[in-house]
Amino acid sequence: MPLPDFNIDGVLPPFVGPDGPGGSPEDLSPFQVSVLEIVHGLAFSEGRKTILRGWLLHRKALRAIGFNDGFQWIDGSFVEKGKEPKDIDVVTFFRRPSNATTATALALHRQANRAIFSRAQVKAAFHVDFMPIDLQGTPEGLVGMTRYYTSLFSHRRDDFLWKGMLQVSMDGAEDQDALDFLGLEPTTAAGSPP
Repeated sequence: MPLPDFNIDGVLPPFVGPDGPGGSPEDLSPFQVSVLEIVHGLAFSEGRKTILRGWLLHRKALRAIGFNDGFQWIDGSFVEKGKEPKDIDVVTFFRRPSNATTATALALHRQANRAIFSRAQVKAAFHVDFMPIDLQGTPEGLVGMTRYYTSLFSHRRDDFLWKGMLQVSMDGAEDQDALDFLGLEPTTAAGSPP
């Protein structure tokens, strides 16, 4: 599905189609879109372009350490029209890399890669509010965290208006094209965070 249009309230709709929220699963938030659709649809200011560059570079860094299987929810004020956000909220659902299949190995792998996993460091370096969820954790934990983030991001903060989110694969097939579209800054091209 292409990126849905913003509704009259300047947010992505929580659902599309004539059947309302009981319609087809494809018509419900989070809407499955491509990286290029996100970049083409939401890069409508220089600040947003900088944030999107950071998001794409963070995705690249995650894949470089083995986190290339999963998907991300894009949400928060970044998916609202008329907002100039400071970051992009990203809930990353991941499958463990082959060198971190146990909970202990995963914790060690994340510790060794703090610059890519520390929420504060990621936010400062990449403009991404990073919230990781282990798809291979306990079923109860997965359901609990999904419930939490769905409740948190399916409503606008100031007036509780119901709104939609976006979902994109971690595969990275379009990431370089998206960076080319945004114009990768020279300092970022050398591998430094934006």
